[in-house]
Amino acid sequence: MISALLLSMQPVPADCADEHAAITEMADAIDQKYVLADVATQSAAIVRGKLKQGAFFQHCSDTQTFAKDMTKQLRAILNDGHIFVEYAPNSSEAGEDDWLETWRDGAPGRGFGVKQVERLKDNISYLHLTDFYEFQTANKALTAAFELVDSSDGLILDLRQNPGGSPETEWPVQWTFMAPGSTIPLHRETRHGKKPDLKEPSLQWPRYGTERPLAIIVDKTTFSAPEAVAYSLQAQGRAVVFGTPSGGGAHMLGDAVSLTGGWHIVIPETRPYSPHTGGNWEGAGVIPDIETSKEDAVEAAQKWITSELESKRAASKPETAP
Repeated sequence: MISALLLSMQPVPADCADEHAAITEMADAIDQKYVLADVATQSAAIVRGKLKQGAFFQHCSDTQTFAKDMTKQLRAILNDGHIFVEYAPNSSEAGEDDWLETWRDGAPGRGFGVKQVERLKDNISYLHLTDFYEFQTANKALTAAFELVDSSDGLILDLRQNPGGSPETEWPVQWTFMAPGSTIPLHRETRHGKKPDLKEPSLQWPRYGTERPLAIIVDKTTFSAPEAVAYSLQAQGRAVVFGTPSGGGAHMLGDAVSLTGGWHIVIPETRPYSPHTGGNWEGAGVIPDIETSKEDAVEAAQKWITSELESKRAASKPETAP
């Protein structure tokens, strides 16, 4: 019994003292902050147990690789793709590592998130958004895109290859397809209760409205902010979703927690939920109404919109006397 206990408590390598302290602090932060209290307790216990076994000390000589490895392992333990660890010893803020700046710097080359705008047959528009950059960065491109599609009779909104981004951009995008004064589409809560609702935004571009058919395409590369758009509009009955299940990242990040050695951990602390379903897309993703292959998604969405338009035209024709 004693020998088994000693074997389970591996000594800390001499060059891993900071890593050991940082992982201990990570477990404590998860325990105290992670949005789902029961998952927090279980996950923190797993991290502490693995730490005693020496499971996290493969990359003590490389601060950046250690951060990436801890991110991977913590995401697997919590089953949450939002949590991350980064090495940024000169900052107390999250997102100061190279990945975020690289993403921001790439905005012009990615059309500020607008990959493609096209007019299809039957006056159906196709809009592909691949990033939700900060609103100030994306505003002009989104305004131009929504002005171009505004005269169409139906819209395909493609959110594939979109890994997420800013909630301040996601919020007005989903309101583009809602009526003014609608019920707030997503509420938010922490472990301590409901947070104040976000206000209805003042749109900088034309409101597409609620009457024209809207098809949204998602797949596993659709994650976080674009999932909020798809899930919310689907839950309201405003959009029909095509494709395959999305990535399943609903939880929203809190502030960075500084750790020994110059690392930070950023933990999901807020849970969005729809007043229409009471739930969200965490883990399961947005489930399509009509599942299609990657190759067939646009065509299937186009056919559905065409059918909807034909039905509306038929219904609006005056009856003729026999």
